[in-house]
Amino acid sequence: MDDPGVVDRRFQPVTVPEPRSFPSRPMTIHGLEGRPAAWILSRDGSGPSTRLLEVPPGWGTRLRGCFTGDVEVFVLSGRVDADGHALGVQTLWGARAGTVVSGFGSTEGASLLLFSGAPLRFMPGEGNEDQRRPAPVVAGERGWIRMPGAPSNSRQRELAPSLRGGVFWQTAAIDLNLDRWYVDEVPTEVFVLEGSWRQADRGRHGVEVVEFPKEGYFYRPAGVWHGGVSTGTATVALLLIRAGAVPSRHGDAPGEYPGGLR
Repeated sequence: MDDPGVVDRRFQPVTVPEPRSFPSRPMTIHGLEGRPAAWILSRDGSGPSTRLLEVPPGWGTRLRGCFTGDVEVFVLSGRVDADGHALGVQTLWGARAGTVVSGFGSTEGASLLLFSGAPLRFMPGEGNEDQRRPAPVVAGERGWIRMPGAPSNSRQRELAPSLRGGVFWQTAAIDLNLDRWYVDEVPTEVFVLEGSWRQADRGRHGVEVVEFPKEGYFYRPAGVWHGGVSTGTATVALLLIRAGAVPSRHGDAPGEYPGGLR
């Protein structure tokens, strides 16, 4: 399994069944006090990345300022304080680069997913007062629906559009296996919040099936076929997904692996 810290997700899929099996990397964000332990889940050589962070109590800043890149966080445990909001478990929050934020950090410590659009710095005293201030989205306050064409033993809820394209969703499934193959026009990333998930993708050398326990993660570039009867869960699964609203195509068998990917 390749270290996700050295793989460029623009050019190949990234599969990380157990992120904590890799060494953590202390992460410093200029302008924020403290150095959380960070596991790179996927990265793009041009700057964007997704990380799993364990932040210590007292991390961050109470100062008013802005981030130099787009930033989105999803809280897994503990609490994060962002722009006057207390972000609890399964809360999503984001701010575009340059947006004024009145403090950001955690007084008690937290585990979170950090999605960033560029290498981050926090610039105290700077920012655009006229940009729309971000508001948090609490997953538990969104209703479950069944998307058209989705299996009857699954439910979905839309959280919010992502600042980096696509939409954040949650999917819940019980004893599920897909019966079709799908392909998307935008990249997809998935994090297992609860339970376990088995994923089949069309790889360069044929179909590849990987089991993902809780905290498992994968990033799939656009154009990679995925699904089929090997995809699903024998028990239960709760997933956080960033993807397009619906797959662009589906079929009874996967198509070819994209020629531009490794």
